[in-house]
Amino acid sequence: MKKNSHLIKGNNEGKGRLIGRIVALCVAALLLVLIVIAVVTRKDNKLNAYSASQSPTRQYEASYARYLEEYGFNGTLSSARIDINLDSYETAGDLEVTKGETGLITENDGTISWKFKAEETGFYNLKLTYLALVGTTSDIQRAVFIDGKLPYTACNRIVISRWWEDYDIQTKKGNELRPDSFEVFSEKEWFLEDSERRNNAPLLFYLEAGEHTLSFETVKEPLEYIAISFEAYKTPSAYADVIGSLKSQYDTYTGDTLVMQAERKGDGVISVHKSETSISVQKNHTDSLVVPYHAYYNRYNTIGGGSWEYPGDTVSWTVSVEKEGLYEISFKGRQNTNRGVTSYRRLWVNGEVPYSDVNAIGFDYTSEMNNYIVTGSDGKPLLFHLKAGENTISLEVVMGPFGSILAEIEESLKVLNTSYLHVIQLTGQSPSRFIDYEIDKKVPEFRTNMKAESERLTRIVDEIVKITGEKGENTALLQKMAIEAAGLAEKPESVIEELAQLKNNISAVGTWIVQVSAMPLELDSFALLGDGGKLKRPVDGFFAGAANGTLRFFASFFIDNNSVGESEGAGDPITVWVASYGKEQAQIIQNLVDNTFAPKNDIPVKIQLIPADVVLRAALAGNGPDVVIGLGQSTVQDFAMRNATLDLTQFADFNEVTEVFPKSTLETSSYNGGVYGLPETANFLMMFYRDDILKELEVGVPKTWTEFIELLPTLQQNNYSAFVPNAYLNDGSGNIGFFLALVQQYGGDIYNGTGLDYGKSSGLSSNEAMEAFKDYTDLYTNYGLNVQVDFSNRFRTGEIPIGIANYTTFCTLEIFAPEIKGVWNFTSIPGTVDKDGNINNLVLVDTADTVIMRRAKNPENAWKFIKWWMSTETQLDYCRTVEAVMGTAARVATANLKVMEQLPWSNAELKALQAQIANSAGIGAVPGYYMTNRMISYSFSAVITNNSNPRESLYLNVETINKELTRKRNELGLE
Repeated sequence: MKKNSHLIKGNNEGKGRLIGRIVALCVAALLLVLIVIAVVTRKDNKLNAYSASQSPTRQYEASYARYLEEYGFNGTLSSARIDINLDSYETAGDLEVTKGETGLITENDGTISWKFKAEETGFYNLKLTYLALVGTTSDIQRAVFIDGKLPYTACNRIVISRWWEDYDIQTKKGNELRPDSFEVFSEKEWFLEDSERRNNAPLLFYLEAGEHTLSFETVKEPLEYIAISFEAYKTPSAYADVIGSLKSQYDTYTGDTLVMQAERKGDGVISVHKSETSISVQKNHTDSLVVPYHAYYNRYNTIGGGSWEYPGDTVSWTVSVEKEGLYEISFKGRQNTNRGVTSYRRLWVNGEVPYSDVNAIGFDYTSEMNNYIVTGSDGKPLLFHLKAGENTISLEVVMGPFGSILAEIEESLKVLNTSYLHVIQLTGQSPSRFIDYEIDKKVPEFRTNMKAESERLTRIVDEIVKITGEKGENTALLQKMAIEAAGLAEKPESVIEELAQLKNNISAVGTWIVQVSAMPLELDSFALLGDGGKLKRPVDGFFAGAANGTLRFFASFFIDNNSVGESEGAGDPITVWVASYGKEQAQIIQNLVDNTFAPKNDIPVKIQLIPADVVLRAALAGNGPDVVIGLGQSTVQDFAMRNATLDLTQFADFNEVTEVFPKSTLETSSYNGGVYGLPETANFLMMFYRDDILKELEVGVPKTWTEFIELLPTLQQNNYSAFVPNAYLNDGSGNIGFFLALVQQYGGDIYNGTGLDYGKSSGLSSNEAMEAFKDYTDLYTNYGLNVQVDFSNRFRTGEIPIGIANYTTFCTLEIFAPEIKGVWNFTSIPGTVDKDGNINNLVLVDTADTVIMRRAKNPENAWKFIKWWMSTETQLDYCRTVEAVMGTAARVATANLKVMEQLPWSNAELKALQAQIANSAGIGAVPGYYMTNRMISYSFSAVITNNSNPRESLYLNVETINKELTRKRNELGLE
């Protein structure tokens, strides 16, 4: 037996050695294969050359094209110059004008106008010399009128840039911290361009000889006008036409290659300016040749990427060189976001576009860092004149040849969408396949439009392929739309069966425009070099990349991702949990703590990113934090009722601290006479409407529910609809708060009782609540509104031209629905008229709050932190930084009224928001509140799906609400 055991052991050992050898051979073979693949597929240190792509046949935005055609533009501009006498002005509206040091300072709403005389008939460009003034982080926007009229659509939104610079990058415990930005104020000259940079040239204005009026209407932000003139923009010459002259004047640089970091000062970079705070430095750990680099500590080593992609966004570097001469310019970076799309930039040197060749230089898609040298059409590097000393090199996002393409696709999208709307006006959104709608007869333009758009989209696909060199995901959708349109042109009646698909494809084309309009570019460095100058390879070799990846992998086991950081100080420390935000927001909060709170108060603060559902369990276990940021309204109320948080009214300066918040936002965290949280954000409903469609229907924007209901037949006669939030609990679109607000508009209340007795029983059995519920459900049962609707998409297509949604929907539409920009707006929701004729359009607010936990080790220090965090100055810094880093879609729905005033809302938008939040309310903590929401949802469902009587359905469920309210009050020891 022993022998056998030995044999077995020996056999096992032999097998083990054999398996080990096989594994070793496999690993070696795998490594060999990987090395071969790496050698075969690795890019050499080859400089990819790009020049301005030749634009296809130019297609302007429709109104601009009509304007140029109407006045016979043939490419020639007037040689005359017209200087506007700024001192001779007139104003309209509430505009305030004061004399600045060099110009006219304009603030608030209104219009400023100047009369002038044109001596010569012709086309002119318009040059503005201006100084940005202290305002928000938003671009300055104006509408431009000639003789009291908008010449074309682009004049409705002229975007004038501010300029920003980052503070120096700081390091803490080995990690670099994202720097904040500060505004740089200096006089700028600029020829007005379209905000989308579709034309790749300044806008044109036609003036006949004689008297005219020029007007600038304020849309956003104050501005100082220093000089205005009508004159021709000096179009840059072609490189081939001027390089001979330059070479005769200056020597070509022959020294060592000068490499400068794109994201920071130093190594020859004196300053880095940007036209948007959102253009931010980035962390790139993909390659160890990105400078600076660390395998696991944070290094902000690039700039741009997805934060530098919108038309007009510019980064400008002031650099210093020792020798005057002619230099080649190379950029090390990547465009790894939009496959099949080239990101275009206009290159400026010392304030001018030196050659027409660099009016749109292209950066093709690449998954890894690459060296991009600026070359001409012959593939040879271009030379640029730089002075000895300071020079500026700037890259501005432009659309290049895609400008014409996007303009044409937008026109195609408008035709397709209009055709779709005309069809559903005839058939409705759910047509019957058994009815002959006679599409060809009743929508006679449908066949023609589909054929024309199919041909147009097919041609555009060919043009895109010429630019990018390939067909891919960015042409597939256009091909799909072209094929469908061709089929509908042959058989128009088949649209009945394809209506849903047609709508989806049209929406997808709109999304395609957004995606392709984004021109991202991430830069690590740029280089100045001469003939024969060498550039280092842009990416790691195989072994260096493998080592880098391995080190980062093992480091991930030892890096604490939950702890964002900890400030230093001698006082009692505070632990702050960030409950509902992402890592980026938490890091911004930590940076603010490090820069302002900790140095001033000498209190160390540790910020940790923790899921919201962990907070209560940790608090019950005695391991909770001192302060929690970003708790949702219902969680705050649950904590208050369970005595898990502190009543903040106990602090002597509570009233002073809360002056900046609407009363309604404090009501949401109130319980039994106390206030248990301070509101960070406040969301509420607004009414969105399509100006273009309502004007077409010749109807106004309703201010009362009576007017809203009177509007519905007109909408439905044209197969449009409206939207109000439904009362289903969990379908993702419901908002029971809408019905509860309606109850209060009707004069009722959600609960009975006052003071400590508030919430002892439901108030939904009152006549006012019953009437509100009946009218609410009638919208669906009698007036035919759809219960479950994707409002944003149907608002975008025009199927629902009016609806009620959270006001943050604004940011979604602003970014993701560019095709309807300028034809929609928002205002207060409709209201009910009281006996005195006043309109009550009250809404309920929903907040996220900051709280102090009851077991906080040092409540006084925690209160100091909350006062700092909720102060106007800190919240403004936070909101601006979040939007700068994450874009407009991440705009914070601040509860601080003073902060709201300074966020990048237009004057009209801000007035609408202020009007609605001034008429808002909050519902405090009521034990058993959840049963109210649940029973309203059940009642709503019974009426909508089972045709139950509204009053009876709600009344029967009120009894269940009352039982739960009583049970919870008893459980919590309340009377």
